[in-house]
Amino acid sequence: MRNNVIFNYIGQLYITLTGILILPMYLQYMGAEAYGLVGFFTLVQAWMSFLDLGMTPTLGREIARLKGNASEHYRLVTVVNTLECIFLLMALLIGGVLFLGRNWVATGWLSFDELPLETVTNAVAIIAVTVAVRWVSSINRSGVNAFEHQVWMNLIDIFVTTLRFPGSLLLIVLTDGSVMAFFYFQLAVVLVEVGVIRAKLRSLMPDGGSNARRFSAEELRRVAPFALGIGYTGAVWVLLTQLDKLLLSNILPLSEYGYFTLIATISSGLMMLSGPVNKAILPRMTALLAAGQESDMIRVYRRATRLVVAIVAPVTIVIALFPEAVVYTWTGSAEAAEWTAPILPMFILGGGLLAVVSFQYYLQYAHGILRYHVVFNTVSVVINVPLITFAAFTYGAVGVAWVWLGFRAMSFLIWVPFIHHKFSPGLHFQWLSKDVVPGLMIAILIAIGGKILVDVNVEMDRLILFATLSGFTLLAMITAMAVSMQDIIRSKFVG
Repeated sequence: MRNNVIFNYIGQLYITLTGILILPMYLQYMGAEAYGLVGFFTLVQAWMSFLDLGMTPTLGREIARLKGNASEHYRLVTVVNTLECIFLLMALLIGGVLFLGRNWVATGWLSFDELPLETVTNAVAIIAVTVAVRWVSSINRSGVNAFEHQVWMNLIDIFVTTLRFPGSLLLIVLTDGSVMAFFYFQLAVVLVEVGVIRAKLRSLMPDGGSNARRFSAEELRRVAPFALGIGYTGAVWVLLTQLDKLLLSNILPLSEYGYFTLIATISSGLMMLSGPVNKAILPRMTALLAAGQESDMIRVYRRATRLVVAIVAPVTIVIALFPEAVVYTWTGSAEAAEWTAPILPMFILGGGLLAVVSFQYYLQYAHGILRYHVVFNTVSVVINVPLITFAAFTYGAVGVAWVWLGFRAMSFLIWVPFIHHKFSPGLHFQWLSKDVVPGLMIAILIAIGGKILVDVNVEMDRLILFATLSGFTLLAMITAMAVSMQDIIRSKFVG
């Protein structure tokens, strides 16, 4: 698991940093409207997961449970085959609907002035095919991760990311900012990605023998309750996190939506910092609990929390305190920095809270009991959808930013302690006081100290700004890690 976490971070760090370095160059070479179209591409990919129906995490859990039992290998192979068939069918259906509706999307939903209508229409058509193909790869990716071949998966992700970002940037430069060249290239990369990952999963799967089936309605019914529970909450999750982006893609001109995409990129990049740990601990927590080792499972849970807080909190606080400087340092665009400055702090603070709040779900997932998660997400939809819609149409991006932050704060204060009490009574106070607060307080103190001592502003040289902001973040991260993980570090040296 240690190797998986390390390589998950290497892979995720490479993906995140590559995106951070390349995306401002897209804005520079393509222009704000074309970059807004790239943001719409990202939005459609996110909404595809609305239709996952819980199949991706269910496959991961089934593989984690069955891979060690030779008598169940036929069932493992059958489940993989069955869910892959469902994914292929839905990808064809949804991709086809978007492809056929490309003219309406271009003329009835998106707002643009400079791009030709034909370019936008054709881009939407390619987006439809690309997101459908890439969505199919998610089921195979989940299987490879569940087999704990995450080192290999990260190496492939690094290769694919190199093609998707630096490769496409080179193509854009050579084609004088052609947005169509960008989308055609993305489609080609996705086709390679799907083929390689699927071949790897098939090489890892055991021999199911003559009892294995290509499709089994019986196995689908067996996993359906768990899958639908996760699928429902997953659909709710997409609705809660992507509804604002969907509405704003219609409300804002593509040029301003391009600026909003910068905020979404930073916010999602923050969640990527916790993703590697999450991928590593989910199968391990499930396996430990299945083996009756609940105390070891809780220890993994708490140590992972400390690690995530020590990494995420410094980045969150620094960006929230210096939003305009961060965006200007990143993009070199004073206009983009000014537009995003009032909105970014709420989104980034909400994203930081979300990284910590997500841990309560891992307990429910490991136990295979998701009814509380279903109830909470149902209530969340009832409350948030009207709020997000009202905020988007009344106050624009600033309004949805406040709704985003408020809901995450409420979840942290109310929902997390409730789940801890239900699944591990007595855990919450120790988790909060020893696993969350130390790293968080260190990050806040160092970031505020830096703001008091150094006058950070957009008039500074970008290189100096970058060095200053990076220095604050790294100092806070190293100190938070040393303080929150001191018992683990001491045990390694003392024995």
